[in-house]
Formats: sequence, structure tokens, C-alpha cells
Amino acid sequence: MQVDKARILHESLARLAKLVHGEGLLLQPFKKDRAICLVALDGAVRILERGFVENDYVVDAKKIRKELKVLCRREFPRSNKVWLKRLSPEEVLEYFPGANEE
Repeated sequence: MQVDKARILHESLARLAKLVHGEGLLLQPFKKDRAICLVALDGAVRILERGFVENDYVVDAKKIRKELKVLCRREFPRSNKVWLKRLSPEEVLEYFPGANEE
């Protein structure tokens, strides 16, 4: 589903709260040439970033709001709409091979 950039922070945090361990939330601009994937863990969120910057790190669930705000500014600087998609654990591996290596 497409979400207005002004509402992306609110929508993604609300959907992230409903995810179970291993499920993910994929954020992409209209062209779908960059991506941010938020994978729910127990008390933390794993961030897989593929775009201007290639990153893979874990953030405490309490700090995800600030981190997501920074990520959206960096990866979607001129986007007005952002695609938001819920991913199963299998789909996370499909989009980001090697994502569950820990």
C-alpha cells in the first residue's frame, strides 16, 4: 500500500508493533530502487538498508522512532509517497538473502 510521506513514521510504527518475531516491514520509494526493511525481534528491531547506504544493524525497540526518521530522510529525500509492505519471514529472506544469519 502507498502511504503519504508525512504519515510514514506513524503508519510504520503502528504496523511494526503488530509484527511477530521474524516478520518484516518493507519501505520503498515509488521507483522501488531503494529499500528499508524493519524485522521484528524480541525487544529490538533489525534494520536492513539497501539504497544510498548498505547497512544491517539491530536497534532497541525504544529507539526505533528516531532511527526511522533519520532513515526516511536519507533514503527517501524527494519521495512524496512510500510503498509499505508486510513481509513474512520467508519473504524477508527472499528480498534480503542472508538476513537471518546471526
